[in-house]
Amino acid sequence: MIKKIIPKEIQKALIAGVTIFVLILIWGGRFMYERSNISLKKLSVQRKRVKLENQVGIKLNELTKIRKKMVVITESSRFLAEVAKIAGRLNMKLKAITALPREKRNDFIKLSVSLELDTSYHELGLFVSKIENSEVFMSVDKLELNSTVTAKNAASPQILAKLIISTVALTDTLLEQ
Repeated sequence: MIKKIIPKEIQKALIAGVTIFVLILIWGGRFMYERSNISLKKLSVQRKRVKLENQVGIKLNELTKIRKKMVVITESSRFLAEVAKIAGRLNMKLKAITALPREKRNDFIKLSVSLELDTSYHELGLFVSKIENSEVFMSVDKLELNSTVTAKNAASPQILAKLIISTVALTDTLLEQ
């Protein structure tokens, strides 16, 4: 019936036009689909990036809070005074206290103090405990003990303790990284 109403030349043109229209529709649909997939992938990457940046920001805030709580000493005299203050609180008998030379590294500065104490084992243990748990980050690097036991002090022998205590301070180059 369509053949009778529409001539053959127009039918061919109409079929060609519909075919081209369908092909353009398919090609356009694929193009739009690919564009929307690319946009979705970009949005997904951006979303992941924002989540990671937020996590990094949270960790940096935590680090800043921890850094503010830490007492950092960058001068040998202050470090020496801090160690002497702890020894003074415990009524330790200091025979000698000396600031050792600073050690500069790329990322930090190491300050050290040499001490000689005339004390008992118990007092030395308290002192080391106070050093390790102080507000300032300190560690006992070296401990040398010499004990002299006599009849008088057999119950609580006195010892001569030589210690090297150190701390580290981060340099500005590391903090900037």
